[in-house]
Amino acid sequence: MLAATPVVVAACSDNDTGGDGAGAQVAADVVPQMVPLSALKDADPGEVHLAYAPAVPPPAQRSEPRRFDVHLEVVEGMGDLDPSNNVMTEMWGFKVFGDKNKTTGAPGPVVRGRVGDVVRVTLTNPKSNMHPHNIDFHAVTGMHGGASDLLVPPGESAAIQARLLYPGAFMYHCAAEDVPMHIAMGMYGMFIVDPAEPLPKAEHEWAVMQSEWFVDEPGSDGMATFNRQNVTDENPRYVTFNGSVGAIADDNALKMKVGERARIYFVNEGLNLTSNFHPIGSQWDVVYPEAATHPDNVVIRGSQSTSVVAGGGTVVEMLGMTPSMVVLVDHALARAFDKGAIGHVMIDGPEDPEVYSKIQPPKDGGGGGGGEVVTPTTAAAAVDPSKPVETNEVTIIKGAFDPANADRSYTPPTIKVAVGDKVTWSNEDTIFHTVTSGPSDGSKAEPDGKFDSGNIEAGDTFSYTFTEAGEFPYHCEPHPWMIGTVIVE
Repeated sequence: MLAATPVVVAACSDNDTGGDGAGAQVAADVVPQMVPLSALKDADPGEVHLAYAPAVPPPAQRSEPRRFDVHLEVVEGMGDLDPSNNVMTEMWGFKVFGDKNKTTGAPGPVVRGRVGDVVRVTLTNPKSNMHPHNIDFHAVTGMHGGASDLLVPPGESAAIQARLLYPGAFMYHCAAEDVPMHIAMGMYGMFIVDPAEPLPKAEHEWAVMQSEWFVDEPGSDGMATFNRQNVTDENPRYVTFNGSVGAIADDNALKMKVGERARIYFVNEGLNLTSNFHPIGSQWDVVYPEAATHPDNVVIRGSQSTSVVAGGGTVVEMLGMTPSMVVLVDHALARAFDKGAIGHVMIDGPEDPEVYSKIQPPKDGGGGGGGEVVTPTTAAAAVDPSKPVETNEVTIIKGAFDPANADRSYTPPTIKVAVGDKVTWSNEDTIFHTVTSGPSDGSKAEPDGKFDSGNIEAGDTFSYTFTEAGEFPYHCEPHPWMIGTVIVE
């Protein structure tokens, strides 16, 4: 069984005589005492150790180490890289052995065990594949993280047995042949090792993996071809969460409620970039730096962003404090808005004005000043969202989904046209939006059925001709803080 207290060991220098102990230093060894293999019991058959991100397997409900089996299968094929724009590329990776529903492998399954457990991993490379593959588990202590003994050509299988010595969220990846290429093709996943004392309860646990895709501009058929030179140049065309653009955004958004706590196990699969993981519209209530969840380590409370090196991880927690959409990004923001590293967490529940509310600005322009200097240039550039602009063209701006841009997500926010005029909305954002008639209070919308664009994809437009006078409020269905008005005279 695992020791309840650390094992104390002495690290002695070569010239230590053992006399007065001057040459010895005492340190706490956090590696658990091991139950001998001969005495180790198998895990209950009902335990789940594999899941596909963003889902994670549930933690084991036991206090002693066990032995469990994991069987992974290599995948070589085509996969969706940017589904909303019909972009595909060749992807390699891993899946649960025998899973007929999984045809692409990026990212590979999330594996979960407990510190002190022994995992038996079998890797099968189907004979229909073209390349040899293996797995280097960052959680495994052994030659190349098991990669040397898991190298399998097409048509073969191999297996290892390994003790899980440290808790955390670890990367695993293929380390065969051209290692950077194999990782860049999607051959990676996450291994969660729980500490002996479980982490505090969280209502939600999710797995998020950031990765880079080194492909050329997609062709007319939507195919984006792997570019090895871009790997060397460290210049990815796409940076994604969980293997593709939009994997955890929009319709695939993560969901929680006000009052709940969510824990994210995050691994930066690389290949090259350091991630700057940030929740727009929230903070990390708890950060376990480097995903090192051993209780001896100190957590960080109330962080805005956390840095995650390539091949490293973090564990972060977020509280649902107010109804909103929290936007997960790599805050090197070109990677988010231009290359795809965006996710959404939809928080549902009652508003709490003690935490956040929209208010009216002071009529006299007062309110404390704050030291801002207003120049004629900045004053002229300011837009009064309540003042109608005579135009029949509205732009859905880039970043319109961000609640911070709510007052200009539709620009101009209020327009004035004549009866019979056709108004056109152009979506310059990177995700789809709607133009749906009806009022919205910023968190809850009430469509009235007068007009509805449906999904306006990035780069597309929607037009509507107004045939009667009146004032027509409208909103975006998935982003109810996006509000506009058309005044028809």
